[in-house]
Amino acid sequence: METIGALYPPARRKIYLGPDATEASVKSENLTRYTRVHFATHAVLDEQVPARSGVVLSLENTGDEDGILRTNEIFNLELNADLVVLSACQTGLGTLVKGEGMVGLTRAFLYAGSPRVVVSLWEVNDHATADFMKIFYQKMKEGQSPGLALRAAKLDMLHSGFAAYRHPYFWTPFVLVGRF
Repeated sequence: METIGALYPPARRKIYLGPDATEASVKSENLTRYTRVHFATHAVLDEQVPARSGVVLSLENTGDEDGILRTNEIFNLELNADLVVLSACQTGLGTLVKGEGMVGLTRAFLYAGSPRVVVSLWEVNDHATADFMKIFYQKMKEGQSPGLALRAAKLDMLHSGFAAYRHPYFWTPFVLVGRF
C-alpha cells in the first residue's frame, strides 16, 4: 500500500494500515474526496446470505463494529471515486439472485457510486498481487485509463523477468467491472 500511495502527493492520499484500517475509519472518512479507493486486505464471501460478504479490515476492538465492511454497509457508503480496487481473494464473486442479478461486493461498490471496480475471481498471491498493483497504478499515473492500465499490467507480468509471474495464475484473476 505504501508503494502505491507514494505515487500520489501526500495531500491527495490517505492510507490506513494495520490497526488503523478499521471499519469505523472507513465509515467516518469523507470518501467523496477521493478519486481512487484501494482495499488491500482479505474478503469473506457468503453465498447463502450475500449481505454477510465483506471486506475484512482491522479486527481490533472498535466498539460497535465487527471489523468487516459488509455488503449492506458498502451500499450505504457515498463514493465519488472513479475506481475502487479490491485487492483481495475472490472479491468478484457473489450470488446470482433471480430478478436481481449478481449480488456481491462488486455490485455494492457500484451502487455506492463508483463507475468501475477491479476485483479478483479467485485466490491471489500476496507478493505477486502487490507487484501487479504497483504496475497497474503506475500505468494509470502515466495517463492510461483503468481498463488499459489493467491490460498493460497483465502484459508486463506476462513478460516479467521473474519467470513465475509469467504464469496466468498471478495476473488473470483481476478483472475490471463497469466502465472500461
